[in-house]
Amino acid sequence: MYKHAHVVLLALTLVAVLMVPAAQAQTITLKADIPFDFVVGEKRLPQGEYLVKPFSPTATMIQSNDTRSSAIVLTSAVSAPKAMDVGKLVFNRYGDQYFLSRIWEPASNLGRGVAKSHLEHEVAKAMANPPTNVAVRIQK
Repeated sequence: MYKHAHVVLLALTLVAVLMVPAAQAQTITLKADIPFDFVVGEKRLPQGEYLVKPFSPTATMIQSNDTRSSAIVLTSAVSAPKAMDVGKLVFNRYGDQYFLSRIWEPASNLGRGVAKSHLEHEVAKAMANPPTNVAVRIQK
């Protein structure tokens, strides 16, 4: 019994240690000046200065500096082969419509991915060409 409890405690400690970087990565608030209107999930937001911050382990909130515009979207962990020099928001652009796609943290290879919304699928279906990726720099 003692040996089994020791193995369980060791496993739980290992899981806790491995989760610390992930939890820390999700607590960073980022700032971005987005020069165009854009869509997050199903919500359209006007151009302007925004804060990007975790809402929960699986959701991210995008909120304007004046707090008049905001959206919460489900996100999933994504990683790049190497750390990004600068953080950025990546948008899928279809004509003059922009949809948030990825959130990359500065000096990290960790980010958050945003699944295509129903609205983005509809716009993509109506377009003949694939989307263009547009990146906006962010700061901590």
